[in-house]
Amino acid sequence: MSDTPVRPAGQTNPGAAHPRPAEDTLLAASVLPNPAPPPEHHDVDIPLAPELLLRLGANAQRHDVAHGGPYDDKIAAVAVYDRPWSTPREPGAARLLGTLYVSTRTDRVYRIELNPTTGATFDDLLAHLERLTGLALE
Repeated sequence: MSDTPVRPAGQTNPGAAHPRPAEDTLLAASVLPNPAPPPEHHDVDIPLAPELLLRLGANAQRHDVAHGGPYDDKIAAVAVYDRPWSTPREPGAARLLGTLYVSTRTDRVYRIELNPTTGATFDDLLAHLERLTGLALE
């Protein structure tokens, strides 16, 4: 372990003949990529009969990324990808289009979240919901 004291970012080296920024200041000044824009949320109220919720869950599991499909079935949510994953554990080139949030307590889809970096639209996610339930939504 070094005897060099730890200094907060931006504090100069007091023992140097010519003060210079601490190394962590130089790292903090590095150019970092812009963070992704936040997801776009749509609060919805899409009632589904219990048998349709079961169908949605069963189809999401059947076509889960672990089985070569574009869905990642989470508790009370289904993540929708633009294509199947490369392997059950690696998305590869698959991009998250958005997420369908489901309440089994109220038998409703209550939120649709879009990933703005993919260009997916609200209608794209509704189309996936239609595929999963087997119904055309109006």
